[in-house]
Amino acid sequence: MQPQVDRERKLVRIPARLQLQAFAKGQPPGHHLITWSGGRAGKHALLLTPVSDAAILSAFEALGARPGDTLVEESWTERANPQHPAPDLHATGPRLEIQVVIGGPKPRRVSLEALVVDVDERGFEWRLAGNRALIQRWRSGCVVCLQSCPGSKIANAKATMRHLEQGRSRFRASALALELGEDAELWIELRWVPAPPAARPAPPERR
Repeated sequence: MQPQVDRERKLVRIPARLQLQAFAKGQPPGHHLITWSGGRAGKHALLLTPVSDAAILSAFEALGARPGDTLVEESWTERANPQHPAPDLHATGPRLEIQVVIGGPKPRRVSLEALVVDVDERGFEWRLAGNRALIQRWRSGCVVCLQSCPGSKIANAKATMRHLEQGRSRFRASALALELGEDAELWIELRWVPAPPAARPAPPERR
């Protein structure tokens, strides 16, 4: 399945369904936010989508977004090693806004953050991290992670793998997610927010 793309709004739209139990019991818990149903991490995510992580990344690249690609595999594999610097890396890349469309007679939109409780109050900063090189190696299917994980295509730059490992970046399903219930079907809208053009320097004054 391919994502819906709105070139004018720089928006990528995908269907998803809630997995409350999977998120609570995830390995690690509170890490995988949106994952492709065909990926290895699908059974750990809060939201499962039939659209692959590779297709979503390609859609943003086709819109002109250039992923950060600054996270490395060791950010994950060395997360328990206090001497290694990689787990302290924060995701970089174009900024994204993510909304959830809740169906019904009168569809409503809420931010993706409304579905999770940020226990440590680090906040959210969604970045198109990229990390295409690990897609075929890890086959995780990770679309959006709550920390700066090298397996995710979109990551929360506010939290690192070190924070996750040390139990300093924790999330749980919100009251809204619990109200919607297990297997609730939603739409996710991921919008690229291009940085404003840099201001031109003022011309020198004539004397």
